[in-house]
Amino acid sequence: MAHTTSIDTWINDSTERRRANPDLKRIAFGPLLILGALALGGTAFWSSSDSSSVFWHAYLIAVVYCTSISLGGLFFVVVQHLTGARWGVVLRRLGEIISMGIGVCGLFFIAILALIFSGNAELYPWAPPAELAKLAEPKQIWLDPTFFVGRQVFYFVVWFLIARYYYTRSVAQDRASDNEPMAPLRWWSGPAMLVFALTINFASMDWLMTLNPTWFSTIFGVYYFAGCAVSIFALLSVVVWRLQSRDILTHTITEEHRHDLGKLLFGFVFFWGYIAFSQFLLIWYAAIPEEVQWYAVRHIDPTNTGLGWATGLLFLFHLIIPFLGIMSRFVRRQKTLLAGWGIYMLVMHWFDLYYIIAPEPELTSWDIGFKSIVIYAGTMAGVGLLYAASLMYIASGNWLVPVRDPRLADSLAFENH
Repeated sequence: MAHTTSIDTWINDSTERRRANPDLKRIAFGPLLILGALALGGTAFWSSSDSSSVFWHAYLIAVVYCTSISLGGLFFVVVQHLTGARWGVVLRRLGEIISMGIGVCGLFFIAILALIFSGNAELYPWAPPAELAKLAEPKQIWLDPTFFVGRQVFYFVVWFLIARYYYTRSVAQDRASDNEPMAPLRWWSGPAMLVFALTINFASMDWLMTLNPTWFSTIFGVYYFAGCAVSIFALLSVVVWRLQSRDILTHTITEEHRHDLGKLLFGFVFFWGYIAFSQFLLIWYAAIPEEVQWYAVRHIDPTNTGLGWATGLLFLFHLIIPFLGIMSRFVRRQKTLLAGWGIYMLVMHWFDLYYIIAPEPELTSWDIGFKSIVIYAGTMAGVGLLYAASLMYIASGNWLVPVRDPRLADSLAFENH
């Protein structure tokens, strides 16, 4: 009873705001939706005459980028329940809202699936039936358009159902008088994490590795997952800073929570570097032509575009610099500095996907001319605004903290030792 009373006192405390503005729904369906549609539609129309290949590459980067953030959010939510973590309860609702963005990401993918079904080779060179027939028989089966599209539908339906289950149960707990809505979440977290691990591995291979159907890497799924984890902790750092600058959750999320958020961002930046270097090292050591050719494009610069140094840039700016920058305890506890590094890592995560996607197939869009830059920026802005609108619509008027979570009191009192 004492615990319930203390939480009720905290809920009724008016020294900070803890609900999202109900007007977010109007903003999402108004300016953001219009601006996003105009940016995406305008860029697609402008590039349709002679740069459609660049547009499709830019579109895939933008969609996979937003999807990776929502998948990172889903990972954060499920792992919080799986481990019974107490410190992150005050951040979990933000992760739940972000994970729900997987629904609109699935809608974005419809255009890519339609491109594959039409036999257009501008993005996936195996899409035309004649090109698919040239591949080894197992790859012909795996990349059959009907089977490929069926897998994508399966991935997004499964992810959306998991995200929706955890989100709706968590929101239901806000209005509950007991812990019944939360009770089964931890039990389901084990199977959910197993399904998440398998599907993200196969999905990353489908979306990114098959851009070059003769290339393969058994560690690629982990590489993509590492980027998902970096992006969610980077975005949470930025969102917390933005909320607290508007007097929201100023006392609920403390420097102790930001410190742990920074530690996770720092840890997954290093994990990403470890996986990226392991993939490079194993392929370099084995020197199998089917594997080496993927890195050769990104090293040797056969088209003299000046981006043969992309691997070195990625290593420097995605690993070395943030590793040194986020290492400090002082940086991790300062919301402005941590948010700055969060923005930096979100930019580098986009560059990581550009590094993977842009040179394929056959260097058609490894191009940094003015028009290409406008297409990449316009497409990312369009998809990003529509994605942000969906998250704001979901958050509108809701609690930004799971206010009746049985572990909330421990999270509010959390301190690093």
